[in-house]
Amino acid sequence: MSIRAGKAVMYGAVALSLAGCSTVRSAMGGAVGGVNTGVSNAAGNAVAGQFRGPSVPGAPAGGAGGAGMAGAQSAQMMTYYANWMFTLGFNSGGYWLPNSDLQPGQSVTFEFATHDKTQRMEHAYLTKLPDGKQWYRVKWYDLSDKPDTVVFEALFNADRSQVLRMRGKTSGQQAGEIPVEQNTGFSWREPTYLTQESLNAANVGTENISTPAGNFTTKHIRYTLMGGGTYEWWTADNVPGGVVKYLVGYESNMYTQPLVAMASNATTELGSY
Repeated sequence: MSIRAGKAVMYGAVALSLAGCSTVRSAMGGAVGGVNTGVSNAAGNAVAGQFRGPSVPGAPAGGAGGAGMAGAQSAQMMTYYANWMFTLGFNSGGYWLPNSDLQPGQSVTFEFATHDKTQRMEHAYLTKLPDGKQWYRVKWYDLSDKPDTVVFEALFNADRSQVLRMRGKTSGQQAGEIPVEQNTGFSWREPTYLTQESLNAANVGTENISTPAGNFTTKHIRYTLMGGGTYEWWTADNVPGGVVKYLVGYESNMYTQPLVAMASNATTELGSY
């Protein structure tokens, strides 16, 4: 896989920022499968007619309910969309920092900018239920001349290996249930946590970073990608999830993703619980 060829994916993909090509292929394969696999045509037709979304990098052109697509295909694209957003938002299968999981109520939002677009993605750990099940949210919104938003909230089982329920909403639409088939997996996978020795070796110094979310004293961690690319983190212990800024790219195609907001009071926006 050529990351340069996948430019549209690269600028928005947190997972791609922190993972090799094989991981991204695996994540995309899981996104096409997983929850999509058993979406019934009847339920899919009913939901897909209500669902459209903005141009999330890596998702189908035209949003989850792509124009001109048959109902059953639209249903698959809708659930693909949800899978892919959770892959991006939670670094599915990618590298991540140990002991940096969000806590219930915490959310972080990063911004992705290109020459013609500014987009943001929020990911949030909403709540942990008494039986250990957990609600998470991903929200992608486009800050262009025609703002658009897509939100998914998903209920994971206690070990976060499977999605049990999902709700979704886009601009101008009502929140609604999205079908999830029993006993299918979900494309989200626990990130691969790096060793402290690796992180120490990749630390190139301490830097003061200013973002819309505030001013932070950070550790600058830099890794090299095969083929001449780089991905870098600026990390701070007082930030949910630990990351203040990302940078990823090859040669002139470098994309920076700063933290623009964080919160400790995140709760459902879709009436999920």
